[in-house]
Amino acid sequence: MHHIVYQSTAVGHPTTADLKWLLQQSRTNNAALGITGLLLYSNGNFLQVLEGEEQAVQLIYAKIEVDQRHIHVLKLSDGPIERRIFGDWSMGFQPLKSDDFVRLTGYINPYRSNFLDAHLPEIDESMLVLLKSFVLNDGTHP
Repeated sequence: MHHIVYQSTAVGHPTTADLKWLLQQSRTNNAALGITGLLLYSNGNFLQVLEGEEQAVQLIYAKIEVDQRHIHVLKLSDGPIERRIFGDWSMGFQPLKSDDFVRLTGYINPYRSNFLDAHLPEIDESMLVLLKSFVLNDGTHP
């Protein structure tokens, strides 16, 4: 199993309908490739976790990088994982309050001193479980 976590900025101001369409497309594309994960959104910012077979995850991420609905795509983590955390979700989704989004992305801060080491950091399972808790604790199920 492999995962990629990235952060990006929406172009314009996506409406609820825009976000629903994006989520529907993501779920369809991900299911076809056996990818699971989570998409978080807050005030024009996205944080997404993709997990699955490495080739499929890299393929979908390459498409995401050139998607014109967002800019400043920043890969935060890219590496192997022991097991899926989001195995039941083709793509979980949760809008977050700004404070929660900032707190989460602070755990995966690309500006910390060792971020630019030879390879991207691997996020441990506890961080992925924390991300999942933002959806489950809200009572919302993807």
